[in-house]
Amino acid sequence: MKTLKQFLDEQGVTLSQEEWEEEVFGPEEIDETLKMVDGKWAIVSKKTGRPLVYYKGEGKPSDEWFAKQERRIQYFKHKG
Repeated sequence: MKTLKQFLDEQGVTLSQEEWEEEVFGPEEIDETLKMVDGKWAIVSKKTGRPLVYYKGEGKPSDEWFAKQERRIQYFKHKG
């Protein structure tokens, strides 16, 4: 079985990672924010206020780490 990305590639349609995610998950609605929780950086749900994932490194997390975790969170939110 082909993935959506494989099918689009065969049709000559090329999408960036962001465009592909928007096609699969719909327009991005960020429901999470980066906050300091108990002395650690965490991505926190705007709806519930609960931490979804903690940053384990030193200092403030990079934008790349935040974007990767946000994609991971969106995947699991839309998976089921």
